[in-house]
Amino acid sequence: MPSLWNHANPQLRDLAVYEPGKPIEETARELGAHASSIIKLASNENPLGPSPKALAAMRDALEFAHHYPDGGGYYLRGALAAKLGLARENIILGSGSNEVLEFLAHAFLHRDDEIITSQHAFIAYKLIAAVFGARTIEVPSPDLRHDLDGMIAAITPGTRLIFIANPNNPTGTLLSQGEIDRFMAALPERIVVAFDEAYFEYVENPPNTLQFLRDRRNVLVLRTFSKIQGLASLRIGYGLAHPE
Repeated sequence: MPSLWNHANPQLRDLAVYEPGKPIEETARELGAHASSIIKLASNENPLGPSPKALAAMRDALEFAHHYPDGGGYYLRGALAAKLGLARENIILGSGSNEVLEFLAHAFLHRDDEIITSQHAFIAYKLIAAVFGARTIEVPSPDLRHDLDGMIAAITPGTRLIFIANPNNPTGTLLSQGEIDRFMAALPERIVVAFDEAYFEYVENPPNTLQFLRDRRNVLVLRTFSKIQGLASLRIGYGLAHPE
């Protein structure tokens, strides 16, 4: 009997599944070990855990677990807007920043389009591109750093998106403000750049990518509550862009 899988979208048939780091409990079961003997380093989870204020707010919210949430995240977007000096309309929320990346792909990627990223980049970028039948151009990473000039040189008429994690995951390298400014000055206006800033709070004086948003460049800045805020299990990511 023919498999139903033969009728699935062809770009999905050989797609590798993104596998996040296993929970400690699962690893303990597999190894027959006690969970307390295992230290997990795979997912960059915050060892300090959430703020006590966040824990208290979550406990209070459980009382209303029978209600559907505000799907638009009105108050969270308002708080983020006030903190960042933006408007609510500049902010989109997702179930983790990965979902915001998927929103971006839904909006701009078609079959046989191209994305550009670096050789040692977060694997989710190429997996998302593959779902839409797009090709990934990986620019070599000398010294484990993004080669921004190489990314500019790799642009073709089919290029739609460029993904840049800064600080980079998993290499930990950092682009300076000057490097990013020169890159943006050379970038064709039609191309959308996603700056993935999941770890930007760990950097003293991080580059200011929000300036490009305010200049109405085609930029999406991605951030998350999973890392420094220690809220990975809540899956709260957000994107920052001009409303259009």
